[in-house]
Parts: sequence; structure tokens; C-alpha cells
Amino acid sequence: MKVFLAIVCLLPVLLCAQQESTSSVGSRLSIFGGSAPLRVAMVQDAEILIKDLDLLVGELNGKPFPIVLQLYAEDPGKASRIGREFQKLEIAEQQYQLRIDLRLGRGNSFHQDELDRVLLEMLLIERTLRSLPEGVEADRVEIRPWLLDGLAEAILWKKGKGDRRMYASLVDSGGWVEVEKLVDRTMIGDLNVLSRELFRASSGALVMALLAQPQGQVSMSNFLGRVATFEGESLTLLRTHFPQVNLGPKGLERWWMLQVAAMSEQRLTSAMTVPETESRLVKCFKFYLNDPKGRAYTVGLESWAEVAALETKEERIEALRPASNSLAHLSFRCFPTYRPVIGGYIQILSEIVEGKTKKAITMMENLQTFRNAEVQRHAQLVDLMDWYHLSSVKEESGEFEDYLRVKENLRRGESVLNDPLIKYVDQVESIFAKPKSR
Repeated sequence: MKVFLAIVCLLPVLLCAQQESTSSVGSRLSIFGGSAPLRVAMVQDAEILIKDLDLLVGELNGKPFPIVLQLYAEDPGKASRIGREFQKLEIAEQQYQLRIDLRLGRGNSFHQDELDRVLLEMLLIERTLRSLPEGVEADRVEIRPWLLDGLAEAILWKKGKGDRRMYASLVDSGGWVEVEKLVDRTMIGDLNVLSRELFRASSGALVMALLAQPQGQVSMSNFLGRVATFEGESLTLLRTHFPQVNLGPKGLERWWMLQVAAMSEQRLTSAMTVPETESRLVKCFKFYLNDPKGRAYTVGLESWAEVAALETKEERIEALRPASNSLAHLSFRCFPTYRPVIGGYIQILSEIVEGKTKKAITMMENLQTFRNAEVQRHAQLVDLMDWYHLSSVKEESGEFEDYLRVKENLRRGESVLNDPLIKYVDQVESIFAKPKSR
């Protein structure tokens, strides 16, 4: 978002001075207007954001330029609105002022996420202004959306509040945004909900990949010292301050993809559900064999006898090693009742390696019976929860009527190409569908 310079006189400053105000520690933010409790609460939230940003990219020396948040009373019948302005003051000791205007909604309501984003943008602009060489003045400032999203995500992850699910979707689908397109985008208002989430996750991965480099925090701090007033290509500025990742056209992307993969990994203490455990368990059973010409191929659990028929113990070990390792890793995060099941399968593989296969069929049948029972119990529990939810509903939303209309249209043979539900499903499929192997 570009913010151009507005040269103003002392009048806005004098008007603010006539109102009650509340300031943050160090006076980096001053809030005018509104009620005292509201100003105090907003200042406390702002101080947390200021502290989180300084911890992430390092504190900056020098006297900060003031950020002013002006609150306006509710305009009946209108929603809350927020705007910002970059001002140059005719006051030598201040020079610049970053101003946020917030029109409160009904009951002093406002969008906290939007205010946090604008305040973060102002803090980044202020860092660049404070870093300008003596005698150099700024005529325009701009912070690209990827940097705002990326730093906001990095702050969440540093506080242990990051959401791994979107990053796991990026890994599974390969649906990330290309780096050049990411950093060059100046507007995000035209993105739909799914694309917006992908953009946010991709931005977070890029920022955290940069911070993870040697001296990453120092490089990021120096980058932020120039980013708001830089008028060249954004990728050029990135490569200037992060030369260690400038390994060619795809160098930055490789670092970035590794960061996405790392962020998608669940902690060992994050237990899977029954369906997730079943899905991962099936994928564990891949046995690696060679045909008479020495070409490798894989078989599933149903072909365990082929492995047992291998001549040497070493061949059986090599064929079963990946499956054994996958089962051991799954045991950390599987649904708790599946741990004895996984232990049973590991025992079966061990006996196949030793050539002891007499009990294999019986053990597999017993384990499959237990798995089927667990899946059935889980389905019954879900049905029970659905029944409880539906039976406890106090009022009807009417949303199901849309589905009934779709059913009626299909019965009449009418076209549903313009149906919003169909469009939404098509968008999901286009973004999250796995690319076809070549």
C-alpha cells in the first residue's frame, strides 16, 4: 500500500493536544479521542505488538517518529472504518508523523485484526524513516502485503501459535505462490478466501526462511531499514540484504520450500485421529523388491509372502526396512489405541525377516479385526455427536434451504453452472488438487 507525503502545519498537532490521550511506553504510539478505558486497552495491545516485532527483528536505536491514532465517535448506521496517512510536519524535532484515523462502530466496536495490520504497517514505515541517512527525506512510503503477512505469521510462530494445517496443504498440493509473484503483488483485495490464505501462508514461510539464515535477524533489520522507501524491484532489495540465499533464479525458492516443509511437520505430541491414523498406516506398508532384471518395484501388505520368499535375510531386511521405520515413526503420533496394533505389525515384520511366518496370517487377521472395530466405533461416536448437535439446536438458520434448491434444480434438469456452491468447490479443487505426475 503506497502512502504519499502530506505536508501539514501545526494545526493537526494542536487539535490533538486539546483532546485526552493515552501513550505507550516510549511514546511510540499516542491515542487521542474515545474513552479512557478503550484507549488503555488499545495501547496495551499495541505495546504487545511493538514488543513482538522488536523481539523478532531486533530493536532499533534512535528516537522514534510518533504514530498517532485518532479515534472518532460512531457514525449511526455506518460500520467502523480505518485509514492512515504519512505526514511531514513543519516541526524540526518531529519531521514526520504517521497517522491512523479510526471511526468506531456501534458500541465502540472495530476490527482488531485490521487495526493490528495497519499498526504493523506504520511500525515498519517508522523503522525505515528512522534508518534514513542524515539529510535524506522521504517523499513516499510503501510496504508490500507479503511483508505484512509474513511478519505477522512469524510473530505468531515465535509465540507458539502458528497453524500448521495450511502449510501441510501447501506441501501436499504444491500450491504455493511463486516468490517473484509474491513479493511483487501490491494489492490483495482481489483474492478470494482460499487464495488469501495461501498468500498469507506463503508469505509467512518466506519471512521465516529469511530469518532462519545465518545472521538472519540482522539482515532483516537492515532490509526493513530500506524497504518502505525503496523504489526498485523488491526481489533485488531482498537479494542485496540476504546474499547467502542468492543461489541463482531458484535459490530463494529452495530455501523457502524447505521452510514450508519444516512448518508443516506436526509435533510428536500432536496425536492423530482414528481416520488419520488409518490413512497413514495404510501408506506405511510399502515393501521394496526387485524383479529378475534388477528393476525396483513396490508391493503392499497383501504381498508379504513375496518378501518372505526372498532367499537371504539381508534381502528381507532391505525390503522391509522402510515400512518398519515408518511404523515406528507413526507410533509416536497415532491415535493411542493403535499403538498395540502398530507394535503387532512391527513384530510380524520382524518374524518375516527371521523366516518365521506360521502365525503371520492369524496375527494380521486379528489386527485387521481390531482396526475395523476402531473405525466403526469412531463412526458411531461422530454420529452421536452429530445427533446431539442437531437435537440441541434452538433455532433454524435456513441455510439448508440452499441445498434443497440445488436438489430441486437437478431434478428439473436446470443448469447449475452459476451456483455459488459449485464455484466454491471448483476453486478448492483447482488449488488443492495434487499435480499430475509426468
